[in-house]
Amino acid sequence: MKIKQSGFTLLELMVTVAIVGIIASIAFWNSSDMLEENRAENFLLELKRNISYARSQAASTDEIVVICAAQHGEVKNQNDNMRCRNRWDRNKIIIVFIDSDNSGHYNKSTDSLLRVMEKISLEDKVKFTGNSRRLRFNTSGRITTNPGEFVFCPNNGTDNNKALSVSQSGTAFYLGDSAKTCG
Repeated sequence: MKIKQSGFTLLELMVTVAIVGIIASIAFWNSSDMLEENRAENFLLELKRNISYARSQAASTDEIVVICAAQHGEVKNQNDNMRCRNRWDRNKIIIVFIDSDNSGHYNKSTDSLLRVMEKISLEDKVKFTGNSRRLRFNTSGRITTNPGEFVFCPNNGTDNNKALSVSQSGTAFYLGDSAKTCG
């Protein structure tokens, strides 16, 4: 009488492991691009929400509202004064504040800090094409600085770049994929 054995042969097991390995490597390779795209999109959509908030805050309170990039250390230490920097990336945090003294920089004694975004990763780049270190909203909700585009470059690359446009009226439009670079 023969005993029937059940199970996998070594060849079947090796083929199965090879197929799973190939599928996993494809999934991992595609997910890194997807993660970069999601990071860029999430950052720009958060920036768009902050721009819309600043615009509505300026119009509803009849005060000047500024969005700019401050040095990470100044924000983290809650410094009394935070200067708006030329670059929007490299160890920066984007802040939104009411500029009561109309200096263009945050001064704790006169200005009100409204919002603070997350720190921009050192691997990522953000470029603003408006030739200004800040977006300044007047009491009608319009910007009094140059309009332009924000370009977010994940891992300082040329792939998966996304863009956000800011018009003179202060309205932000998410543009999505962009061929522009942050260099």
